[in-house]
Amino acid sequence: MNRHPTVPRGTLPRPALPYCRAISRCLSCVWPHAVWLVRGPTKRGFWRWMWVGFLPVLRRLRPVTTTKAVSLRNNEAVRLSVSIAVPILLAILLVAATRPAGFIAGMVVVAGVLASISITYVFVLQPLVATRASVTRRLVHAEQELLEERLDQEFRERLERALLAAEAEPAALRTGLRAVAEVMGDAEVSLLLSVPDEPRVGWQIRLNAGSLEQAVPLADTPSCSALLTSAVATSASSAALDACAHLHDPFGETSAVCIPLRLGDRTLGSVCITNAPGEVAHPTAISRAAWAVERTGVRVAEQRLQRGPSGAGHTDPITALPGAQALRHQLRDLVRTLAPFCVGIISIDEFALLATQHSAAQADEALRLLADVLCTTLRPEDLICRLDGPRFAIVLADCSAAQATAALERARESLALLLVAQEDVPFTCSAGLVESHRATSLDQIVQLAEDACSQAHHNGGNRVIVAAEQSTHSSPDQHSN
Repeated sequence: MNRHPTVPRGTLPRPALPYCRAISRCLSCVWPHAVWLVRGPTKRGFWRWMWVGFLPVLRRLRPVTTTKAVSLRNNEAVRLSVSIAVPILLAILLVAATRPAGFIAGMVVVAGVLASISITYVFVLQPLVATRASVTRRLVHAEQELLEERLDQEFRERLERALLAAEAEPAALRTGLRAVAEVMGDAEVSLLLSVPDEPRVGWQIRLNAGSLEQAVPLADTPSCSALLTSAVATSASSAALDACAHLHDPFGETSAVCIPLRLGDRTLGSVCITNAPGEVAHPTAISRAAWAVERTGVRVAEQRLQRGPSGAGHTDPITALPGAQALRHQLRDLVRTLAPFCVGIISIDEFALLATQHSAAQADEALRLLADVLCTTLRPEDLICRLDGPRFAIVLADCSAAQATAALERARESLALLLVAQEDVPFTCSAGLVESHRATSLDQIVQLAEDACSQAHHNGGNRVIVAAEQSTHSSPDQHSN
């Protein structure tokens, strides 16, 4: 039976008992003979000591463990025994062979003892301390990994519960951005909405104190590396050659991490995390933030299938957009909140001619294409619905006429680029906008937007007209008259 079983891996070794036994065995054999040699060795006594004293020492230096495979390198107890006994035994043999005077013999034995102590310290104690320190470091590292895994699991569970509780797209996006901000610490987090089917961004929505700020259009629709590669893009400085174009700021440099936000096979935009130049987040934090963005995209895609709170009334079978009832429902909610908003009517130019010259399937495809462009170009919280025929209605909350015009101009340009890229039936669209303070009733708001859209068609189509501009500025034809 093994009296000293092998220490399990991952636990601290406890070799004190075997070491004490080995030391006691060595000293019990060596000490009497060392005293005998100091008092005066003889030739007869030497051979007697060899038979009676040295052989028992060798027998007592047997391994303290009874395992079959014993190695001096792996068995600390045997190594300790040899380190203590061998130098002293050599000193005793030297004294017995040379027969020096008593004082010299004592000095030789003392030298053997000092050599034994030195060898024991170098070959036994130091490796033992290093082993204990290495095991301790492994245990501390394992505890840290377990703590990080537990915190990561708790973070994922909290995010899943929060996304499940978010009933609307803005709430889901706000939850996802807050999760990213929690992972990244003091970094600034913002959502960049992309231009349809292009690696460029057109809107920026910042996260401030846990809330989403108003969307701000970006000039010249700069490019984003995360949208171009469909992968996380990291840049230590916005002045780097491979940095995203939207990071270029003449007033200062920043470091950034851009994570693409995908909704199935489409890209809504990217989540941009900026910090001081050179302060790039740890890869573990970036990986956790990327997972949070991915789960947010999944939740938003589910909400778009359900159409959330904007899906009041029946859903259009062609475009899967809500109908006119959703428009009135949204307008009533915004009027109650006294928040400013814009209403737009978008219509395909010469839709009757398009349906006549082409098949009904191509006409329906044109409707679906325009609906997709509006959904991907406008903000997530904006309402998009189909009224009838080629007409669509949009409601942009907390948006001025200039911002709404810029958004629809961007949608119009995106539609033209998409038609060229896909080689579909070419068509254009016109839009009319009105600000909420321009009317005194819901019907008047919608009517003013429809009148502005009709004026856009009358002026040649493929343009955006604001109702205020229409009422205050007459067309060139009217000036000529």
